Amino acid sequence: MPWSLRWSIALRQTLDPGKGLSAFLSRVSIVGMALAIALLLAVQSVMNGFDREMRERILSLLPHVQVTTPGDAGPLRDLTETLEQDPDIVSVRPFILAEALLMRGQTVSAVQLTGLERSALAPYELLLKPGVSDWHPESLVLGASIAERLNLNVGDRVTFIVPEENQSVYQPLSLQLSAVLDSGTELDEVVALVHHEALGALAAGTTIRRGVAVQLEDVFTATRWRWEIAQMLPSDVRVTDWRATHGNLYTAIQLSRDLIGLILLIVIFVAAFNVVSSLMLVVTDRRKAVAMLMAMGGRRADITAIFFLQGGLIGVVGAIAGVTLGYGLAVSAPDLAVLLEQWLGAPLLQTDVYPLAFVPVDIRWRDAATTGGVAIGLSVLAATLPALRAASLPVAETLAH
Repeated sequence: MPWSLRWSIALRQTLDPGKGLSAFLSRVSIVGMALAIALLLAVQSVMNGFDREMRERILSLLPHVQVTTPGDAGPLRDLTETLEQDPDIVSVRPFILAEALLMRGQTVSAVQLTGLERSALAPYELLLKPGVSDWHPESLVLGASIAERLNLNVGDRVTFIVPEENQSVYQPLSLQLSAVLDSGTELDEVVALVHHEALGALAAGTTIRRGVAVQLEDVFTATRWRWEIAQMLPSDVRVTDWRATHGNLYTAIQLSRDLIGLILLIVIFVAAFNVVSSLMLVVTDRRKAVAMLMAMGGRRADITAIFFLQGGLIGVVGAIAGVTLGYGLAVSAPDLAVLLEQWLGAPLLQTDVYPLAFVPVDIRWRDAATTGGVAIGLSVLAATLPALRAASLPVAETLAH
């Protein structure tokens, strides 16, 4: 039997528009495979979005390696000169940290003030509402969640209380809200940026720390750089990296993505088993046609090839439909989340619980190709038992009945 005839029979069985049992079962197999692939791709795209936003949005605003000291800042100046000469270092920015209490009416909130120079605001520029045109010693930038919680608007004056080391004396610091940082991430809950001179002017004895923020070309080399930088500094200088503060979150995102991918891959295996049962019933439904084909000269290898081709076609059609549907679901996921929030009357994601306040999507065609390839391979493999069953039908006994 020529391959063209084998393909013709397999294609007719797969895309049979009739109302018979075999036609219905073929459509059920294709729909099941398509839904499994679509669900897997949509969920993978959302989890990839969390991974991308973690790397590109959150880590772009956080120091990859942070060096702080409560004492003399001389070692930090020497460190800055050394690091700026390394091509793997994107930038080295000085800053000042101070623990403070934000007072707004009867509300008191603990915050960490970060004093920055004007040039160090560059990573935040696109997320500031409105932009900061004049960065002066009374300027203040707060995260959107903090400003909303305290009912603060741009232009309002805010008083901070900065404690001294003995905790019995407090220094007030009055600032004016110049902009709000709306990153849509958990950083909106903690960010409080001020001019470095505002903290530098505080009296000696206050609990302030000076430091430098190191941004790396490759964020995943932060642990190695932390160790190397620590070797250059005295023991009283503290060196941390982003994995110490957000490493657990990033690991949790990676683990969640892998587990969800594994669970949904099992769904594709279930759809493949559905192909097995469907093709077995097709063998039962078409046993007379199979026997007649073999009586007319068809070999057992021809029957086996036809069922393998039908399994492969079910996988191909299901993969194409699933990838198309999955792409549509992934693209519409943010809008669907907004509609769900409107229907529930409450935010679906909040930065005090989740790292992001929106549903991110990152569609990767490599995932689509891998998932589609696995689905097609499983469909072909699932046709093994039905193909062998069809090829072993007794021709004379089947035609006699």
